Amino acid sequence: MSFQEEPRVGDIRRFNHVRLSLISSDGALCILSRLRAGTLTSGLTNVTVRATFSNPITGSSFDSPPFTSAVLKYAPPYIAADPSQPMSVHRQVIEANALRYLAKTPAIPDLFALEFPRLKIPHLIHHDTTANVLWITDLGESQTLSKFLATSPANAREIAVMLGTSVARLWEITAHPAPETLALFGHADGEGAVDFLVPPALAVLSKRGVPDAEVLSARIRTAMEDKETLEPCLSMVDFWPESFLIGADGSLGLVDWEHFGLSTPGAEVGMRAAHLQLLIFKSKNRPAVVNATRTFISAFFTSYAAVRPPSTYFKRQVLIAYGRELVTAIEFSAADLDDEVQKQVLDASVRSLRAAGSSEAEVNATVADVFRLELGKV
Repeated sequence: MSFQEEPRVGDIRRFNHVRLSLISSDGALCILSRLRAGTLTSGLTNVTVRATFSNPITGSSFDSPPFTSAVLKYAPPYIAADPSQPMSVHRQVIEANALRYLAKTPAIPDLFALEFPRLKIPHLIHHDTTANVLWITDLGESQTLSKFLATSPANAREIAVMLGTSVARLWEITAHPAPETLALFGHADGEGAVDFLVPPALAVLSKRGVPDAEVLSARIRTAMEDKETLEPCLSMVDFWPESFLIGADGSLGLVDWEHFGLSTPGAEVGMRAAHLQLLIFKSKNRPAVVNATRTFISAFFTSYAAVRPPSTYFKRQVLIAYGRELVTAIEFSAADLDDEVQKQVLDASVRSLRAAGSSEAEVNATVADVFRLELGKV
């Protein structure tokens, strides 16, 4: 994993409360040889450090093989990048439960080990619930998908096929989760994505003079609340490029599982498509970014559809999630989008939300529209 900045003293002090008996594999007390702090490029929600040790570490406190380095994530009661925004520390409980679920659910470990050996998920080492610090295995140096695509990589299609095929299989395994499984991923404070995303979407649509703003925002709300009825699965929910890390060896790491829970394949794919499309918008159509990103989008969608042919419900979920993520980006990422780009994003969002119709019977987009992201002029 890579870091964006050097450590801050205040960040390092967050870990002074961590209390663990670290015993090396040869029985000697371990020595912490380096503690490197900074914000992981994969996200800004937590304070994250990498710890390296002089000897391999093992012990009864840890649910992992011996290790010489680990990633520690401290969850403050706010968004680390913006302390003015409160955020429940229960997100860390969800991530810990997600990593346990992924490691112990039949068929999932084999999926990664046998079918997709270059696809990596961190293993849970230890969850310090008192200090709100999560210890996970270190996936090594890498770059986020957004930075990877900006380099015009020759293996963009290969990575996309691996991701599209693997998540299609993963969502088959996690489909229709049992109530007791869902209970592991509930939000203790009752806050939900619906109330977080729908009001900003309505505000942007209304402020920009979209005549059917109320209808389109209600369409977003209904789709998000309806995920338990058709094609439910467990997934990352926060399915965006910064949660995917590309290694120099062509490996693909999936990180930041703190929003893991009930979703639908269509909603996940739509979110991913929107954030990839935002890379193109933000680049001002720079050819290198456009070509690499469109190659990735096309290969991802095609490989996914080869495993799970899309239903009309899936298509509608893609369209709505795509439109939702674009319109809320105008609210949440306004500083990164100039007026011209904001207009392009808004137009693409409205076209997608309207194409979704009020039901599956009214979906006004072909499969090619959804899977090649050729909605209108997008």
